[in-house]
Amino acid sequence: MGYMLSDLIRKFDHLSDELLFAVRRGDECEVDRIDAQLQPLTRRIFDFQAVSHSEIMAQIGFFNRLAMNNCEDDFSVKRYTTMMSTLFMRYLGANGGQRPVSAALEQIPVTDGYDPCLQELVLDSIPERVAVIGLDYRYIYCNRRNAEFHNKQPSDFIGKHMLDVIDQKRFQTRAKPRIDQCFGGARINYSYETPDAHGRLFEVNCRMTPLMGPDRVIAGAVLVLNMQPMFARMA
Repeated sequence: MGYMLSDLIRKFDHLSDELLFAVRRGDECEVDRIDAQLQPLTRRIFDFQAVSHSEIMAQIGFFNRLAMNNCEDDFSVKRYTTMMSTLFMRYLGANGGQRPVSAALEQIPVTDGYDPCLQELVLDSIPERVAVIGLDYRYIYCNRRNAEFHNKQPSDFIGKHMLDVIDQKRFQTRAKPRIDQCFGGARINYSYETPDAHGRLFEVNCRMTPLMGPDRVIAGAVLVLNMQPMFARMA
């Protein structure tokens, strides 16, 4: 009989508690034994095929929690956010691709697993820039349009803090206050002007939608940015 997702997550949390106690005792043999169980269990949770919205969000929320718990370890953050990205992409087309992209972005999480698939092609083909930001202000997803605006690849964003993409002043005065409102449950819509990586000036309309997790708990924010070119910035 197979385990339910909730059983696997509870088992992981139980082993994590045991690991913490073993570390505190300085019992290296016990630490190694438990750690050897946690790695394949993490993979089982990742490989689990969710069949409901609550399971999808519980599965993604699990890896979001791991990323936040290991926020001081860049390698772990990159690993877990990449796993979240792949899960987003896995479930994006679960509705058979019948809903409009704009509706899908507000109903289920989306992200780029960087595997060639129809869903990725759709997200990379729409004119809007799309990103998903976790509660730690790190990128979970970035479509190709958004990456090209910054003269980067989508994979360059996964696990990166917003401060690695925009300067501190813009983050503190423009982005963070609005994202924090979105994390609080608000839908945000505002406009601003900004140049791209090549100095071309655009008027940007940014829509922020809360990314809902299990039991309607907010797990992040979905950003959709529509751009209108203005004029070339003077040198």
